[in-house]
Amino acid sequence: MAEAKRPAYASFAAAAVAATTELIVMQPLDVVKTRMHLQGTGIKTGDNFQGTAAAIRGIRQSEGLAGLWRGFVPGLCVVIPRRGFKFVFYDAFISMLWTGKQKAPFQHSLVAGGMAGAAEACIITPLECVKIAMQSEKAKRGCMKAMVRSGGVSSLYAGLGATVAKHTAHSCFYFAAFHETKKHAPKASSRLQQIALDLASGFIAGCAAATANNPFDVVKTRQQVGAAGALSSHAAGQEFAAGPSSWPSIASQLLRQDGISGFYKGYVAKVARLGPGSAMIFCVYEQVVSLFG
Repeated sequence: MAEAKRPAYASFAAAAVAATTELIVMQPLDVVKTRMHLQGTGIKTGDNFQGTAAAIRGIRQSEGLAGLWRGFVPGLCVVIPRRGFKFVFYDAFISMLWTGKQKAPFQHSLVAGGMAGAAEACIITPLECVKIAMQSEKAKRGCMKAMVRSGGVSSLYAGLGATVAKHTAHSCFYFAAFHETKKHAPKASSRLQQIALDLASGFIAGCAAATANNPFDVVKTRQQVGAAGALSSHAAGQEFAAGPSSWPSIASQLLRQDGISGFYKGYVAKVARLGPGSAMIFCVYEQVVSLFG
């Protein structure tokens, strides 16, 4: 993605198309990642899947193929504004931080990405809460209304701090890794080579972002599932609601029970999604945004 100034609507529209395409293909791995975040030492409602492949098989056998796309609608409601605002905010912040004619330096992309991630996290947290509640077990439609009715509007903002931390870490490396890879790669001499470069750079960016954000994501997932504890039908929510409620205390408990490895639960599923998924997003984004001139 070039630092050239482009209309905000072009960035948002291109990112929305890219995000929708990616989610349709990669949603099962997002469900698997969420389930694996919620298993571990002392957790009674956890699935205890032994790896990503076992989780896919287990969910398909117990919930059917549709179980792998659980929470798709709220997920779509999350990814469109999340990706849309992420790219819009990044364009705005990088324009503020860097006015040179060359590509922005690594540190500028890192800071602009982090600021973009923090800003979009504040917007999408309520929908993220609902998505996590639905992915964690067989939560029914109308989950948002039920959560507000039982726990108040504040229940939709559970995990805001952890969400901001996660998206800040994610976007720092998401954009910086993408631009640095393109900067140091041989210049593309054809459209096909440009697509290949976007795919490769996006893949590297996704893997870097996944590695940076996974610890915050595990904590965020547990905190947001706890917010669903007000729902009498949500067993996992009730279990996590009975435990620590702040994200520092959840992180402390996780470290004590499972060690450092606990912060990388679901990591394989996350990388398997964000590597190819980010390649897809950046490639589709670049192709769509070019249509706006």
